[in-house]
Amino acid sequence: MQIITIAMQKGGVGKSTLARSLAVAAVRDGLSVLIVDMDAQQSVSQWAERREADVPVVVFSTENELPKKLAQAKEAADLVIIDTPPARSTEAPAAVEVADLVLIPTTPDVEPLEQMPRTLRLCRGFSRPVFAVINMANPTGSTEVTQTREVIEALGARTASVVLHRRKAHRDASASGLTAQEIDVESKAAQEVSKLWEWVRAVLQVNN
Repeated sequence: MQIITIAMQKGGVGKSTLARSLAVAAVRDGLSVLIVDMDAQQSVSQWAERREADVPVVVFSTENELPKKLAQAKEAADLVIIDTPPARSTEAPAAVEVADLVLIPTTPDVEPLEQMPRTLRLCRGFSRPVFAVINMANPTGSTEVTQTREVIEALGARTASVVLHRRKAHRDASASGLTAQEIDVESKAAQEVSKLWEWVRAVLQVNN
């Protein structure tokens, strides 16, 4: 069982959408997946309630409950994805500590980029592999993606090779408890998620 933690001190950067999208991509790739929702807003848990499919399994967990939830999942899950709350919390450090990979989603806006050093310091404190994921980028803004990569690299971080752009398909899918790849596998949104999952899979060296 491998664990991906999605963390970022700034809210509104698409952590929950990233968690759901990667989880469904992994399920469609034949893996048994558990999402652990540690955000008090429970966006992923509410998404799961709107969903008709039984997978991926979603459970809510506090910091204190996390070790037990992971121990229970060890025999049944190939992959666990942990969605953490924004801002300073005790949940994020607990989730980073158990991670095999930490993903930090960020939009190209200045506010999340200003908050990124705090999240990076947290990850480095636990010596976990970490990559920033540029999310909700303008589909016609290649320059802003290049500039965002430069800022992230200047902070001493690595960036995922795949960029997720702002696509209406993600919002439309969420309303029905789905993900972009489930409503239209040929859409640009779905293709980007598939490519990002392929990249994550290679980083983790996941095998079916």
